[in-house]
Amino acid sequence: MLTQPEPIPLPKTFWSFETGQPIEKCGLCGCNLLNPDLHYVIEKAFKERETIFEHALCIDCHAVSISQMSIESMEHIRSYFSERVDTEKRQFEGAEQFSNDHEQWMAHCMVKGYPASECGEYQIYGFCNGGNLIFDVAPYLLSGEVIEEIMDQLSSETIDALSEISDRLFGLDAPKDLLLI
Repeated sequence: MLTQPEPIPLPKTFWSFETGQPIEKCGLCGCNLLNPDLHYVIEKAFKERETIFEHALCIDCHAVSISQMSIESMEHIRSYFSERVDTEKRQFEGAEQFSNDHEQWMAHCMVKGYPASECGEYQIYGFCNGGNLIFDVAPYLLSGEVIEEIMDQLSSETIDALSEISDRLFGLDAPKDLLLI
């Protein structure tokens, strides 16, 4: 039987690089993410260990954002991961091997297996509740190569939807590799 590791206070890796504190507000609706009853997702992108972008979305805004992706793109994403990652195995082995050591969960690209230290570009993802990091399939790291492979499979409809969300989150300096998965 799978026992989930206990949540831990949100590690600094997931804190805002701008404020040096946990991200407090949903990037879209502005709700208080540190509310203990609220689940949310954090996505951070790095290039050569420098933060390129970061955002946090409450679970409701995340769900709305995902729903704006085309059915075709969602199928491509599901297929991409199901062919390359056994999420149940990852969840079980992560819980067993790493417990709640978030750095170990993100030490390698979840898909390619590359050590994080060998990834010039990568993104990390965490699922959170209030001020805590939750362990499930996440936290995880995806190499820049994986992000590119996924982005190449997205429909123009989905690219447009992600671009619109990115514009809302970041304004003029909107990143092109926002993935929301």
